Amino acid sequence: MKRRLSSIIFALFMTSGFAQGRTLPYDPIRRPVEPPRIVMKVPEADEDSIRLASLDVDVSVAGNVATTTCDMIFTNSSSRVLEGEFEFPLGQGQTVVGYALDINGRMRQGVAVEKEKGRTVFEDVVRRNVDPGLVEMTEGNNFKTRVYPLPAGGSRHIQVTYEEIIDSSENRSYILQPLTDAVLDSFTFEITVYGQDSYMPPKPQESGGVFSLFAAEDVKSGYHSEISKRSFSFINPIMVNLPNDSGAGQVFTQDVGRDTYFYFYTPMTSSAKAKNLPSSLTVYYDVSSSMANRNFNVEMQLLRDYISRLRNPSVTVVPFSNTLHEARSFNSGWNSSNIAGEIESFLRSQVYDGATNLNIDFARLYSADEILVFTDGISNWNENADSQKNHAYYGRPAVINTINSCSSANHGTLQSIAQKNGGVYIDLSSQTEASALESLLNESIRLIRADYDRNSISDLVPEEGETITGDFSMAGILRRKNALVTLSFGYGNTVTETRTVQISASDGNQNGPRNISRLWAQKKIAELSKNYDINKDEIISIAKKFTVVTKDTSLIVLDSADDYAKYGIEPPEDLRAEYDRIVRNQRQTKPTSDYYGISDSVYKNFEAFKKWWNTNPDDFKTKNPATPRASGGGRGGYRLMSEAVEAPQFDMIMEESAASAPQSMARSTHTQAAVQVQELSGQNSVQSKMSADGNSYYYSKSPAISIQAWNPNATYLQTLKRTPVKFMYSKYIELKKNYESSPSFYMDAADYFMDENLADEAKRILSNLAEMNLENSDVLRALGNKLIEWGLYKDAVPVFEKLVKIRSEIPQFYRDLALAYYHSGDAQKAVDTLYAIVCKKWDSRFEEIQQIALNDMNAIISAERRIDTSRIDRNLLQNFPVDIRVVLTWNTDNCDIDLWVTDPNGEKCYYGHKLTQIGGRISRDFTQGYGPEEFCIKQAVHGKYKIEANYYGTSSQKILQPVVVQAEVYTNFGTPWQKKQVLTLQLEKIKGSFTVGEVTF
Repeated sequence: MKRRLSSIIFALFMTSGFAQGRTLPYDPIRRPVEPPRIVMKVPEADEDSIRLASLDVDVSVAGNVATTTCDMIFTNSSSRVLEGEFEFPLGQGQTVVGYALDINGRMRQGVAVEKEKGRTVFEDVVRRNVDPGLVEMTEGNNFKTRVYPLPAGGSRHIQVTYEEIIDSSENRSYILQPLTDAVLDSFTFEITVYGQDSYMPPKPQESGGVFSLFAAEDVKSGYHSEISKRSFSFINPIMVNLPNDSGAGQVFTQDVGRDTYFYFYTPMTSSAKAKNLPSSLTVYYDVSSSMANRNFNVEMQLLRDYISRLRNPSVTVVPFSNTLHEARSFNSGWNSSNIAGEIESFLRSQVYDGATNLNIDFARLYSADEILVFTDGISNWNENADSQKNHAYYGRPAVINTINSCSSANHGTLQSIAQKNGGVYIDLSSQTEASALESLLNESIRLIRADYDRNSISDLVPEEGETITGDFSMAGILRRKNALVTLSFGYGNTVTETRTVQISASDGNQNGPRNISRLWAQKKIAELSKNYDINKDEIISIAKKFTVVTKDTSLIVLDSADDYAKYGIEPPEDLRAEYDRIVRNQRQTKPTSDYYGISDSVYKNFEAFKKWWNTNPDDFKTKNPATPRASGGGRGGYRLMSEAVEAPQFDMIMEESAASAPQSMARSTHTQAAVQVQELSGQNSVQSKMSADGNSYYYSKSPAISIQAWNPNATYLQTLKRTPVKFMYSKYIELKKNYESSPSFYMDAADYFMDENLADEAKRILSNLAEMNLENSDVLRALGNKLIEWGLYKDAVPVFEKLVKIRSEIPQFYRDLALAYYHSGDAQKAVDTLYAIVCKKWDSRFEEIQQIALNDMNAIISAERRIDTSRIDRNLLQNFPVDIRVVLTWNTDNCDIDLWVTDPNGEKCYYGHKLTQIGGRISRDFTQGYGPEEFCIKQAVHGKYKIEANYYGTSSQKILQPVVVQAEVYTNFGTPWQKKQVLTLQLEKIKGSFTVGEVTF
């Protein structure tokens, strides 16, 4: 049976699990920018329960900007309350600008908030079973909205508004692609076009299911049309033909307070200027998993046509995904068409697999006059490296052009790479192949100069030097009643065309749309985003004021004025009066920053741990009577399993490792009834200083860690085991077609390839986790943990840095990042990050995680001689060496995993029995997600210590993949003899316990 990520896709075409694009039929006349598809994610058991029942679409067009509001009603026919997650990628020039959700029967508009704050508030409100909604941007121009709850047997009403640029360089039309392949109970489509008095649309007609405009009536200075259908099968696009404006353009104005915002639009009809064509060409071709959805035929047609215009070119083709793959060179001689065919055959033979790594020195790797980079621009591997720093000229005129054919892409990154390197960005999802070829053959016209009175106009965008493709538009703020702007266009610094625009507060099209101020905001944000890091604060400020979703702002809907006041979020207008009253009555006692000082509980927990560590082992026997050995205890009226359910078909690996494994990816091979022993002494081997009483803390014991290797009995693994090694990767690619949306498939397959010493293939397979579900913290943590298990700490660092960025409210991700820093050689960053956990304010469900971070931090400080501890409270600086330490973490929120450790006397230490007779101690029970839970014993008695993970349950309504657990097992923790073993395993059965391994003293 084909396994897939549980999702329902409301679209004309089904997509794969990779959320970055899909292939559309090629239209040789025009490939339209694709409106959002809607993906509804729910648990697999409920995937057929959610349907889009009603869709109302309202469109307004002003100049070259269309604003589309999709009003949707989703029904849930299941008997369960669900949390919905709707995904929709947008094309170049499309931006989400509005969101509304039904609250108590009325639509409530979303307000803009910092992305980090929006996500944190949403998660907190969901845990209180209240009704929030959130729209946020993920990687590329992808958006998702999260809604809770979707009531059992009920419905939710959602509105999403997006704006897009309509290119009038060819046949100018507005196109709405189908959003569902199911029959809609009701459907309406309504469009208003402003500023077109002389244009009368055609009469209603339908051809092949594609509608042109149906009927029209004058609306102020434009026209209006609408349709309404019942039991409508939305299987073909709706198209509205719009007039081509060949005149002087249009000006729209909007008064907002004392300011008048204006927007000017005009088509560009300048003649092209041919460029000097290259004699050598390098083609970088993205073959990551998401690029399997590219429009290959269109890309090849463009490449063939371009190469045919070059004279005797030499071409080097370099495929890449998470890393560079084997390159091939082609020399044309006198026949360019021959190498074009050879290049196409070479590229057709490529397999699409792995993540996308754009941290590539495009300009230096292969010498060429010009570079073409075919990619969607969504870098998700080693992505925190500065991928722009290598894209300079390096003293030679190498031009970099970027080309994309996917509907979902990071257009900003692709534009930035091209513009910084004298090239152009070509979007084949919205351009015809003919216009794309013209862009490669010719120089681009640009805005050379804009002359105007600075006292009359402010904040004019775009700035001088802007490259123009298609139409030209500008926006600004009018400070007086009238003003003139003279625009000079041309090539290089040579002016070839001048236009003068008159802006008037009284004569402007005030009867037009009411979004002119927001259009200015979007153009201003686009301009500032050219230097995003420098202008980040200003971008966020503008986005919040004008309700624009960016990569650092989201739109949120909360239940009541109390919620807006509680979290300090400006409410929508309908709650403003109540919000102001609540705020006036509130006492301002809350800290304004998460970093407001270390809480008293941190000191109390530290002292409690210190007291335990200083207790004589004999004292535990009298203070702590033993409990029944076989009892697991109960919780909330339920009895836990008294016997562990062993994971199937475990093979034994025995391995002793130091605090950090080497960077080698080799792992011990699984062998039946055999034991592998490996001594590892890495660069970060922990060096002990002094114990609490000032005496050196020495160990003479040599404990052994026996880990139960995760060995799932999946059908695809049985197939791979029967396949000869040299054919394994091809077989994996074949199997991938049926499991492409399963995180477990990639983790299991990657582990098996690693066991077969196919490290490069294993890493490429595992990197698919970074592709398949953008900004999913559960999947990303599973990826990071597996890299840590393999000893690939430098690869793990960017993964955990991303997790900290997108889920900064989760302290466990800071610990993950800190340990990755340490093992990759940066002890200072590790200590600073761990201390940030101690100092920051966290949700109460994470109480006592600071003590676990302090244990890690003090062990690192003890091992390293050059750590700056000047900013650390001296009262919290003490290393606590222990014989055995076990730390259990997991990758999902709102999920309860329990750590059990049974000592040689048969006494189990767990959440219900936290202290054993021989001094075993377990930390606070984390019942609401991520862990960690920590077991420590200072002086272990001789014998075996059995370690288990018990999957107690989950309160989440959106678990879409197996829970992944990571166990860190230390012996001689905090001493020079510290050894560590890491295991990652998947728990698929709730109420089951799994043996992690044993420590023998």
